[in-house]
Amino acid sequence: MNQRVVDVILEAAEEDYLAGVKDADTFAAELALFGSTLVTAGDFLATIAAAVALKQIYLDKIQEQKEAKEQETQMKDIQDQLNALKKEIKALRGK
Repeated sequence: MNQRVVDVILEAAEEDYLAGVKDADTFAAELALFGSTLVTAGDFLATIAAAVALKQIYLDKIQEQKEAKEQETQMKDIQDQLNALKKEIKALRGK
């Protein structure tokens, strides 16, 4: 909810109170309800944000593991190619 909506609601509640439509206890209770509704909405958004952040952390970790595994495989392939090249060089020198 944006500030304009909050201002409109509070202004309407204040007008009702000043017009004598509502007594002070009712006005205070309505404001308390409105405030707790805003807090609940904020908590819900915070919970969603935390869940999204946690999911992103898991996805990042999985991606890091995949990249590390790919790098390890590439390093092994390079080492195998180097070993094969060394054997070929030894064979050529031996001739």
